[in-house]
Amino acid sequence: MRKVFSIIGMVIALIEIIYSFFTTSDTGEFFGFEMNIWFFRLLWVALFGIMLNGYLKEKRKG
Repeated sequence: MRKVFSIIGMVIALIEIIYSFFTTSDTGEFFGFEMNIWFFRLLWVALFGIMLNGYLKEKRKG
């Protein structure tokens, strides 16, 4: 079941990252906090990496 949540989290992170390149905003909103768009993208990339790491660990377990 964790694999499913990891995949869903990675998809959401990728959608947020890609969508941020198509908006004309200089800021991004993360849980109500406005921040620089590049920091926003970096935060989503970090979350994607955490989810990918968890997914790969679960996949190795079997």
